[in-house]
Amino acid sequence: MRGEPDGPVYVVQFPHPGPEHRPGPAATMQWNTGAHARKFLHSPGRYLDGDGTAGSDQLVFWGEWEPPSRVIERWPADGGLPRYLHQPVWSRPGSRQPRQNTDPWVFGETFLFSNCRQLTPAGNPSALQRLTRGSIILFGSQLDGRFVLDTVFVVADAAPYTPNQAEHLDLDDAARACIIEPLTLPGRKDHSGAGFMLYRGATVDAPVAG
Repeated sequence: MRGEPDGPVYVVQFPHPGPEHRPGPAATMQWNTGAHARKFLHSPGRYLDGDGTAGSDQLVFWGEWEPPSRVIERWPADGGLPRYLHQPVWSRPGSRQPRQNTDPWVFGETFLFSNCRQLTPAGNPSALQRLTRGSIILFGSQLDGRFVLDTVFVVADAAPYTPNQAEHLDLDDAARACIIEPLTLPGRKDHSGAGFMLYRGATVDAPVAG
């Protein structure tokens, strides 16, 4: 979607969990059923170089990926540098055991932001459900007194949904299993009937106001 924003835009500084996942000695880390954490990831992706030219390659980046991953490098502790390099592994979960969802989702054609902090402690919609086209979300972590940025998300459009009635959302199988389905599983706070906004991010090919 090209063109100008519709009305006022917002800039949101969004701190999310900063600790790095600490896998055990096994080569593969399974679905996360505990607290959210970050991974230093190795995955194919697109990038912009210094003059704005787009390209594709294997990238390394900090992000959230709560499904299984293969640990392909380990390093000794060195300040704020990563200790583990993970390669995402996609496999459909074999049970309805509670698991964490991945939000924001930075894989596929567009970034997605689905639910995190979109409800107040009382269960009402927060201001994060009212972001307009062109708004910017700065996802990052609070580490050693600093805000460390990992994801810049420019809102292109939004679709309201409830997790137990989300069939209308245009999502591939991996995104649906990793983003929506964990919100419907027993064992955690029940969000299956709560209202959320699924935001899609702008891209180089479909920018918002440049």
